[in-house]
Amino acid sequence: MARTRRAACTLSVVAGLVLGSAAPAAAAFPQDPPNDPDYAAQTYIFDHIPPEYTVATDPEGASGMSIDRAWRDYTTGRPDTVIAYVEGGINWHAGDATELANRVYLNKGELPRPCAGSPCATVFGGPLSAYDLNGNGTFNVADYATDPRVADWNGNGLRDPEDLIVSFSNGVDNDGNGYKDDISGWDFYTNQNDPATIDTAYTHANTQMKQAAAQTNNGVGGTGICPKCLLLPVKAGAEALDRTDDLAQAWLFAADAGASVIVSVTADLGYSTFMRQAVESIWRRGVVMVEASNDFNSTDHQGGMWWPHVLPGNGIVANGQGAPPPGEQALTTTFRERSNYTSWGTHNMFSVATDGGTTSESTPTVGGVAALLLAYGKDAADQHLIGSPLTNAEAIQVLRATASDIDDPSLGWPGKPGWDLQYGYGRPNVWKAMRAVSLAHIPPVGWIDSPDWFSIYDPTTTSTVPVTGHVEARRSPSYTWQLQYAPGAEPSEAAFVTAGSGAGSAPFDGSLGSINLSTLPSSFWNAAYTLSTTKSLETSEKYTVTIRIRVTDASGRRGEERRTIAVHHDPSWKAGFPKRIGRGGESQPALVDLQGTGRLAIVFGDSDGWVHAIDSQSGAELPGWPVHTDPTVVTKAHAGIDPGFEPIVSNVAVGDLEGKGFLKVVVTTTTGTVYVFNDNGNRQQTWTPKALSLGAITPPIPRPQLPFTRQRTRGATASPVLYDLDGDGKLEIIQAGWNGYLYAWHNDGTDLAGWPVDVGSTNFTAPSGYTRVKDRKLDVPPAIADLDGDGHPEVVIRSQFTEVTGSGITFDAHAHLHAYKANGTPVPGFPNDFITFAEYYGSAQEFITEGSSVPIAADVDGDGNDEISVGGAFGPSHLFDGDGSLRLTYAAGGEVASTFTTSGAFGNFGAGLAYAQPGTDGQSLVDSLLLPGSGKPINNVERAFSAAAGAAQPGFPSKLQGLDFLGAPVITDVTGDGAPELINAGDSSALHGYTTSGTQATGFPKFFTGWSLGSPTAGDLDADGDTELVMLTREGYLFVWNTPGLSSANNQWWHSSHDERNTGRYGVDTRPPGVIRNPSWTGGASATFTAPGDDWYTGTVTKYVVTYQPSNSTVNVTPSGAAGSTQTIAVPPGTTSFSVRAVDDAANSARSRTVTPS
Repeated sequence: MARTRRAACTLSVVAGLVLGSAAPAAAAFPQDPPNDPDYAAQTYIFDHIPPEYTVATDPEGASGMSIDRAWRDYTTGRPDTVIAYVEGGINWHAGDATELANRVYLNKGELPRPCAGSPCATVFGGPLSAYDLNGNGTFNVADYATDPRVADWNGNGLRDPEDLIVSFSNGVDNDGNGYKDDISGWDFYTNQNDPATIDTAYTHANTQMKQAAAQTNNGVGGTGICPKCLLLPVKAGAEALDRTDDLAQAWLFAADAGASVIVSVTADLGYSTFMRQAVESIWRRGVVMVEASNDFNSTDHQGGMWWPHVLPGNGIVANGQGAPPPGEQALTTTFRERSNYTSWGTHNMFSVATDGGTTSESTPTVGGVAALLLAYGKDAADQHLIGSPLTNAEAIQVLRATASDIDDPSLGWPGKPGWDLQYGYGRPNVWKAMRAVSLAHIPPVGWIDSPDWFSIYDPTTTSTVPVTGHVEARRSPSYTWQLQYAPGAEPSEAAFVTAGSGAGSAPFDGSLGSINLSTLPSSFWNAAYTLSTTKSLETSEKYTVTIRIRVTDASGRRGEERRTIAVHHDPSWKAGFPKRIGRGGESQPALVDLQGTGRLAIVFGDSDGWVHAIDSQSGAELPGWPVHTDPTVVTKAHAGIDPGFEPIVSNVAVGDLEGKGFLKVVVTTTTGTVYVFNDNGNRQQTWTPKALSLGAITPPIPRPQLPFTRQRTRGATASPVLYDLDGDGKLEIIQAGWNGYLYAWHNDGTDLAGWPVDVGSTNFTAPSGYTRVKDRKLDVPPAIADLDGDGHPEVVIRSQFTEVTGSGITFDAHAHLHAYKANGTPVPGFPNDFITFAEYYGSAQEFITEGSSVPIAADVDGDGNDEISVGGAFGPSHLFDGDGSLRLTYAAGGEVASTFTTSGAFGNFGAGLAYAQPGTDGQSLVDSLLLPGSGKPINNVERAFSAAAGAAQPGFPSKLQGLDFLGAPVITDVTGDGAPELINAGDSSALHGYTTSGTQATGFPKFFTGWSLGSPTAGDLDADGDTELVMLTREGYLFVWNTPGLSSANNQWWHSSHDERNTGRYGVDTRPPGVIRNPSWTGGASATFTAPGDDWYTGTVTKYVVTYQPSNSTVNVTPSGAAGSTQTIAVPPGTTSFSVRAVDDAANSARSRTVTPS
């Protein structure tokens, strides 16, 4: 999330600068401070403590990273050091565009030489001097200031790079780099050559680009960290929440364009092999990459905390930050407090000084620091101080070696000597880093290629962990290296054990040694998991093993890199699990007997576009699986990089579309395509993949001015939903798209009459003082409900149309539910209008901070009509009657409730029907974010209420470790007493199981290595009467836990959307009976088989439909017992074979099984 730079309300005493009256030419920058009016408040730059901070101290005597001293003594950057900024697009209509226009990179390979006046000869190519018309050493838009071929095409009063894009785009790839007309960046969201946003209210990208390299000493705004570096804008999404394939392409484009640093202020919708290969390619090409971590004050493994060789964006602030000046200055005692916004963990590298402390600000700060140092490395090489410019790995090692350790144990987030979880290697000192380079004190380098970050190993099945990597010391005649490991996330030096060593003179890639897991005591990896007792969530690292590679050159200089894995054994793991799937598991699985094997398979999609059907007993794929979606279409192919297939991050839907007992798997990709696969993995012949592209708009160039607008585009994050809307006994496929349409198709791919519907097209009248957010994207799936009790279903969906009082955090925002009858007509009373406590427009997280709660349905009062629950962006969830009116709000008395990013579940839990939902304690959220230097945590909780009355259940809210990002509870029995528990995961390695008193159930919590989006799924995989929990993690693992829970009690809310059809409706019976098992017939007058159940292999079926051959006669047979019992049926004389399928009370039919004499 973004945070606006605070204005300086008192004047810093800075030599040579008279604030508020300086003209652009008054300061002799860089020897004097720049004349930018906001500079006095940019304390993170300073090599001193401003005198108005009367009680602040610092080990270095500095409030910041000594960037100002580095400017004076070494460099302010250079234009051949380009910082690529990847996010939601530059805004050329924002008031701060003047700070960026002359700092944005131009690709002279796609541009004609500038012309001072008519007539102009269109000449392409030539040296920099041919393009640097004004002779200032930088090729930028200022060189076209008087070019008659260029006009102010976008009407913003500036001559900017978008004007050049309009003037000179010719549809020809003049420089032959694979991108036509890549004059100044690229838009991978709509695949165009203009990286600008249409949303002129969106300024997040501009703010962070300025942080890295704003125009400096121009008497406007503030200064950038690398003032003479250039910026390359790359658009990867509407804001920062971006698709895997768009991100991978954006990163590769940045490297192709010659960027020295990539700053990706993005939140990845998936983790794909395409992204991983892109990151590796970028690293090997010498680029420093920085990606955002998170703003949720947790240990999750977002982006910069996940990818190898990538620096996360983590920041520190003054501990008085948030108090209005001059209170902040008077209260500040240190500038080294980890911001409450940013994350921590074993991948932490540097803690950059910032103003507001968000990861949005910290990420370009890290990138600006890296770019400034790389620029000086070029200067130093030019001056023959070093033999060649710094490599990316060397720049990181120089920053590490010269960083100022943050070891103060009295901080709100206490520091420790040396590397630590909270601060990594400490605060960069840019002057010291440049000083080291000027003296050629450049450490050798080493990095680890495998194992992957956060991999998990069971020492009862794995004895060693091979480690591969790279070591070199190119500025030394020789080097030695050691591979070491130790248990713990912050082990002491004495705890490290050497696992490999060597020496050499040339760079080495390959095996570095192996970690011997037998040296780790069983008390370490076999101890029961517990919830954390401190705000640092210490048990997230309970089973962490630290690996490091250290390289020492002939002069004694040392480089190092760290990596961590988890070593753990859980006796409740099902044999063969956890299973590594190797790419992101953002969705959660459906548990279904897909091929009639007599047990449930685990069916899910992954971020590489593969759809899996795992045999739950062997761990192998079922015959015919996995299958994949269509290949990802890329703007440019790269050798050695496989873009894979259209990514899947939403849940699959599985159901008997035709009512014949054979299941189909429906998946929707983020590209916006819906696929249907048969049970054998073949694509359904009657179904042509559906593109969610109706009405999708490719924005014109130049971009129109459309504030608070996201246009229709092709894509999807919502899961498909299966339900019989028209009552013909067959399931329809219901899908929400980013194009604003809600579709409903028959199983043969034809549209259901009245569909698709255009959600949000109703003209609301915004309340006085409010602005309507015209967001066409439908980001969450609908719920099925019977709102009027007539026995016919309605479809209810939350749109992203809201009304706010402006950008940023606003209160009392308006949001809407839409409801449609089975024929596509609106339900009376809808769309409704409800108030959400707060919304954050322009945070860069779009629907995450504007409303991501999924609507769900239940008849909470037993009147035959369903009610709907849904939450706002920041605030409690509400319950609505079938006419759209507000019935009640789920909020405990006195609690400031926030359901941020989460959804709910209905189920019998405690005394009757309950509504449960994880979320954030609103007061802690406010305290933490308003005072980011206070050391206060964001506390997350599980809530449970009486569904009908809204009263909080005793024992709730109860502590939740981490944020259950985009998650919802599962309600099922996991203890064996027949009473359901609440099951929830999250982003900090803990799977919770809550009893009705709010305590953890026996056997809970359970550990998983990192981050689960959504919820686990509950089911009896092996038909033994017990319930298993199955869950995917973003780190690429499939976990299965055995529990003693009764499968007969797994009938409440067993999936994040209630069921494997994603209906979101409590009480729907979606699970058919299983197949008959162990048939026995010798050809006589009777046959026997083992009975399936009403729900797969639990309960009692309603009837058996038996068809005899060759007579083709059919009879219905009444069951004689429950699942697992022996059923006997009569066989008429002359029968050569017969088939049996079970049917339940909801008319769900099992797969038919044919029996012949044996």
